[in-house]
Amino acid sequence: PFSDYHPFSLQHTTCVRLIYAILLRKELPFMIRSNVSTSLLCVFLLTAAVSHAQDRVAFKEFRDSEYEYLFRYPVDWELKKLPEGEANKAMRVVLRGANGSSFMVVIANAENSLSRPDFEKDPKRSEIVDKLTRQTIEQIYRTIHKNLGAAEMKIGERRDLSSSAGVKFYISTLNLMKQGKPVIVAGIHAFPFGKRYSVNFMMTAFLDPGAKKENALLTAVFNSFHLLGEPANPGTGSNSAEGSR
Repeated sequence: PFSDYHPFSLQHTTCVRLIYAILLRKELPFMIRSNVSTSLLCVFLLTAAVSHAQDRVAFKEFRDSEYEYLFRYPVDWELKKLPEGEANKAMRVVLRGANGSSFMVVIANAENSLSRPDFEKDPKRSEIVDKLTRQTIEQIYRTIHKNLGAAEMKIGERRDLSSSAGVKFYISTLNLMKQGKPVIVAGIHAFPFGKRYSVNFMMTAFLDPGAKKENALLTAVFNSFHLLGEPANPGTGSNSAEGSR
């Protein structure tokens, strides 16, 4: 069903809406321990020569001051700022890249805010993140896998990315389709300290090891995402035109 997939195809739109709907419809996995409420995060780190790609491509910055995050993207990619009216108010932005790839940012409300001191002093914080990761795989990624109609889902790298700005972690998944190229579904999910919401940076892309330039650009965009107050990730570059929400 994805053999004719491209940025404006029905399959692409359905996949984007599917991820968005799951993130909002499902109760995100919360755990409260020592007054610590934390939740999910996911991401796929593509292997490519990011610095070389950025030497040849101009990047622009998207900064959301309301929810305090930013990322960079190639200037010739299509970015649509949201929301528009009352519908889908939690979806902030959709970015369409090359070869049917897409990124989006979805804001999900949290019942409790996360305290940095409480989280950092909890001796079992790594267990909390690990449990949240496993819950996220079951509740989010396996649901997406099922709705995509994929033959198999492989779980890639998982990593805790928590920082001084909030709790974060990533998960990468690869959906092996019955027809067509495998589909990557991944994301970075962050719970800023002191805020009652999560910021979810989601990506969908076809796996194509031969598309080295495109993979490098996906990597650069993906790695550029961070909360305001966090240091920029290495290799995201500074060759960008500034922009903001």
